[in-house]
Amino acid sequence: MGRRTAYLGQYREAIDIYSHGLTIHPDNARLYRHRGHRYITVREPDNAIADFERAADLTNGLPDEVEQDGLPNDQNIPTSTLQFNIFYHLGLAHYIKGDLEAALATYRSCLAVSVHPDSVVATSYWLYMTLMRLGIEADAQRVLADINEDMDIIESTAYLDLLLLFKGERTLEDL
Repeated sequence: MGRRTAYLGQYREAIDIYSHGLTIHPDNARLYRHRGHRYITVREPDNAIADFERAADLTNGLPDEVEQDGLPNDQNIPTSTLQFNIFYHLGLAHYIKGDLEAALATYRSCLAVSVHPDSVVATSYWLYMTLMRLGIEADAQRVLADINEDMDIIESTAYLDLLLLFKGERTLEDL
């Protein structure tokens, strides 16, 4: 219900739904993950970070699980997992807040749980951007090493195209 409400653009109401759910299920990592995502949407990065960190604690050491898409892609193949979404959005919250060191550490953790090519390119994009903003260009270039146009991307073609642009294999005109 929270996801559907958010898809309707009712983000505060979605946060309320997740908050209510957490009063009943206080150890549900998915509720923290989704509420954290909505906190990003309403530009409350501190609340988002708290929720994602709690979700990460709750899933630490557990097997990862595929997260079903709320809005399925054209192939109806989920491309992300619960732990990927926790770390991806936690990194984004740190990035938005300007805490690039925390974003860097989080995106490195995210890359470790990025199993689908779509997840790899999404994480690699933000990892690259974070490294470049930190002035660590050699590490940023290493992020691009395994990125190639033959990757089986379903949803994240914009991330792939940008990474290939950074790598010098695309031009602005190609985009």
